[in-house]
Amino acid sequence: GALSRERISLRIRDNGDTRVQTTKLDGGLTKGLSQTLEYENEIADDVPDLNLISDRAVACRIEKVLEGEPLVPLFETCINRTAALIDIAGEGVVELAIDIGEVRAGDKSAPLDEVELELKSGSPFAMLSAAEKLFAGVAVTPSKLHKAQRGFALIGLTGGEEASPAPAFSKKTEITRAMSGVETLRSVGNAAAEQILQNWEFMLADPAPEGPHQLRVGLRRLRTALHMLNAKKLGPEFLALEEMAQRLAGVAGELRDADVLLSDIFEPAAGQLEGIPECGALRDALTAHIAEKRRAVRDSLRSADWTMLKLHCLFFDFLIDRALARADGDFTDPKILKHADKALAKAWRRVNDWGERIDDLTTDERHSMRKKLKSLRYVTEFFLPLYSAKKATPFLKKLQRLQDVFGYLNDVATSRQLLDIVAKNKEAGADLNSQALIIYNWHLDRADVAWRNTKKRWKKLTKVERFWE
Repeated sequence: GALSRERISLRIRDNGDTRVQTTKLDGGLTKGLSQTLEYENEIADDVPDLNLISDRAVACRIEKVLEGEPLVPLFETCINRTAALIDIAGEGVVELAIDIGEVRAGDKSAPLDEVELELKSGSPFAMLSAAEKLFAGVAVTPSKLHKAQRGFALIGLTGGEEASPAPAFSKKTEITRAMSGVETLRSVGNAAAEQILQNWEFMLADPAPEGPHQLRVGLRRLRTALHMLNAKKLGPEFLALEEMAQRLAGVAGELRDADVLLSDIFEPAAGQLEGIPECGALRDALTAHIAEKRRAVRDSLRSADWTMLKLHCLFFDFLIDRALARADGDFTDPKILKHADKALAKAWRRVNDWGERIDDLTTDERHSMRKKLKSLRYVTEFFLPLYSAKKATPFLKKLQRLQDVFGYLNDVATSRQLLDIVAKNKEAGADLNSQALIIYNWHLDRADVAWRNTKKRWKKLTKVERFWE
């Protein structure tokens, strides 16, 4: 296990006709993508020979790790491989390998079935083009472990542990005025893509409400980056990616709304109102509603409907590289500040159009204003590092407080679903309907107070300096 702990793998592969010794210095798997330094040499038998490694620095590193101890085989992978070379015209050559077999160690074994794409020559984005053709209409899941790591997992040695899925939260992405629009798109887009893929996996494994919430956050960050940086000018696939992200956010949003009905609508009211048991039939009905939505969302996430979205998150850098190559220099990429000034001014105008009539807005118009405010907040948070914190932070804080109140108003509107849920529950009867009405009306009363506060907070926001001007 000493080599594995240093992220080095040493193997001998018997191809039937020849044996090949392979040494790899592992860069790890990121979003299912691997980058390694690899040294291959034909060898006569099954005993490794470090003298065959052409890079003496690598050979010396292995000898140092071993500290004089002998090399011993730990496990073997027995694979039936079907392979073919795919020539992506004008881009490169990619090897497709379909591996079906198992990992063996003594009397232990585990199945191993996977598809590998390996760039043989040309531009790395040829991998994306090959994947789009091969996996259209097929549900794909990026692997978290190399074959060797699966072997280590089988025998319980360090280097093969597959960590339990965990929710992924937004990471701070550094953007500066020196960056161009494309450079910013790479930075923010890749961070959002990783958040999407990790929460996608987490939602399939864990029922915690944080999963759908953080998946939507990742999707929102990706959509904001694509839209604010005008990525559609790079090519139509970026507009399609933005639209797919919006649709998946809607799917995850149904589960998120179901969770909110229990945590933010039912539970606060049940804790305050007499006659509403905190543990009773209404809670059971809401819990069943959440379970139903979770099954539907998981079925959707496991389907082939989102294959292109997943591939474009996996290969986000390649998506940009391919678009730039196809543009063949016919693409202008202004500095990020130009994007920021324009986007912030536009988002503010859209909010202010509603805000100027805030005293007379209907319920539907309030909802429209809430969505525009949410967009303004996303854009502000996105571009905040480009501006003076002294000017930008007061604006953002007042905007966040205003958005929080609007968010509660939206939750209250969503609470009407309580009535639909108990109506579908045949065992609920009139008593549950009565409880749902009491809770709904309780929140409506609180919403009236919240709306008065909203108007005050909006007027305070209009008095804060707009930092991008």
